[in-house]
Amino acid sequence: MPDKRTKFLRALCTLSGVNAIYGIISGITTAISPPDVDDTFIVNLFEQLEKYELPIADLQDDVKEYYLNLMLDLGNFGAANFLFFAIQLIGIFMMYRLNRIGFTLYTVAQIGLAAAPIIFGSFNDFGKITFAITLVWNAIWVIMYATQIKYFHK
Repeated sequence: MPDKRTKFLRALCTLSGVNAIYGIISGITTAISPPDVDDTFIVNLFEQLEKYELPIADLQDDVKEYYLNLMLDLGNFGAANFLFFAIQLIGIFMMYRLNRIGFTLYTVAQIGLAAAPIIFGSFNDFGKITFAITLVWNAIWVIMYATQIKYFHK
């Protein structure tokens, strides 16, 4: 059976694979050694956040809440990212081998990667904006892979 893998699929898999490997390393590193979040850390975090003026001033408190929650639960956030990036890498490998189940795994991982920040951060207005932007970006990649499904084995 001739190889039906397109150059576009090879490029997608290569780029996604590099991203997934980086995400796995970053996720496991964060899960193993999250920062110590004490009063000094929180004060420094808030000082850094207050340095920048947001385009929507009403979001300042939401941003503080989001990042504080994320920092307090960064170990679990890293573990979740490790899991989703690992699932993504398996899906990429399977799609590279032209296996349809890889697309499903990749899609589930993208949804998980978009949801993790609001699960561990906050579901306030800033969290919802972050979720929406991440979901759109991840959907673009899912759609690019969806264009290649016709080449996958049934």
